[in-house]
Amino acid sequence: MSSKTQETILSINLSRVKNAPFPDRREVAIRKLREKASKAFKGKRIVIGNDLNEYIHSNLGKVLKSRMRVLAVVEEDEVVLRLPASEQR
Repeated sequence: MSSKTQETILSINLSRVKNAPFPDRREVAIRKLREKASKAFKGKRIVIGNDLNEYIHSNLGKVLKSRMRVLAVVEEDEVVLRLPASEQR
């Protein structure tokens, strides 16, 4: 089987995350990422990449940006969300 992959960059609005209580902001941010990606890619399973997950959990003490750019790697049956190469540490 040939696996076709396609990469797109999504800009996701996370300004509502700041309204959530401080301990819940990580979970709310991940939930918003999944919701926006599932609307963009209907019928596909959404997977959060390790680098994006570590980035969100490492910024607990800081306020997350209100808009985040995410690289979406689209495969046949799933979408993997990652940080773009320009934002990786």
